[in-house]
Amino acid sequence: MIGVRHLAALLLLLGIAVVMPLIAIPQATYDTVVVFDITQSMDVEDYGGGAAGSAATSRIEYARQAARRILRDLPCGSRIGWAAFAEYRTILLLAPIEVCANYNDLVAALSRLDGRMRWGEASEITKGVYWAIRVAQSLEPHPDLVFLTDGQEAPPIAPDDAPALFDDFRHGLVHGWLVGVGGRDAQPIPRTTPDGRRVGTWHADEVMQVPGDPASHEELSYVREDHLKSLAQHVGFDYVHLDGEAALRQAILDPRHARRAPVLTDLSWVLVAAALLLLAWRLKPDVPLHGNWR
Repeated sequence: MIGVRHLAALLLLLGIAVVMPLIAIPQATYDTVVVFDITQSMDVEDYGGGAAGSAATSRIEYARQAARRILRDLPCGSRIGWAAFAEYRTILLLAPIEVCANYNDLVAALSRLDGRMRWGEASEITKGVYWAIRVAQSLEPHPDLVFLTDGQEAPPIAPDDAPALFDDFRHGLVHGWLVGVGGRDAQPIPRTTPDGRRVGTWHADEVMQVPGDPASHEELSYVREDHLKSLAQHVGFDYVHLDGEAALRQAILDPRHARRAPVLTDLSWVLVAAALLLLAWRLKPDVPLHGNWR
């Protein structure tokens, strides 16, 4: 039986839980723009496909899947936005928005991000990274950057050519990661139409090769880690290879770049849990502590 006093306490706890407002609690949050390379080399299917009957996944699709899963791991109060790179520019598609309140919108926008958005066939990664930094600098507060790319420059640049700093670039103003996407074995690059149809692959005589390198095969693609590591060092970013979901989580959920911010939090569950404990305690069976247990 539940006594009148215990019943009153139970109802009081539940009543307060119903009307209890959200409480602002400082928490670690993240503010990030994720940039996806949507050039044709990102259509190379070199993820998965090892197991019998399993289909290989393109680089862009694998990157999108990893980003979609990590959305669930971001704490409420964090903001994330999407951007795309092609030609030499990075264009902001969706400015950073709060993840919990806008989860469905973020997933819907991400599902439409692919090569059909491409506005040019060049792939000047170095310029694209600087454009991405400019995008981040134009937003307040400056978000962190996570740039997903296979690092293949088209037209190619000679290995000894160090990337030049843009005149308006300022070290340390924007934090970020370059994330290398793709396998380390060279693969043919699919040739696609503007509407996404595949029409064969690129051949050696159809693409520009590395100047002065007779062994150049820019019609084949693999993740250009040396170039991306050099570029990351040049702009003060970190580098990681996307060899699994944990790599992208490391970049997006980088604790060094977490930002303390007040987040409206629902604590009514504490009162509901207390009411349930009170109810369970009052309804517990009387078990003797002595006597023959048999």
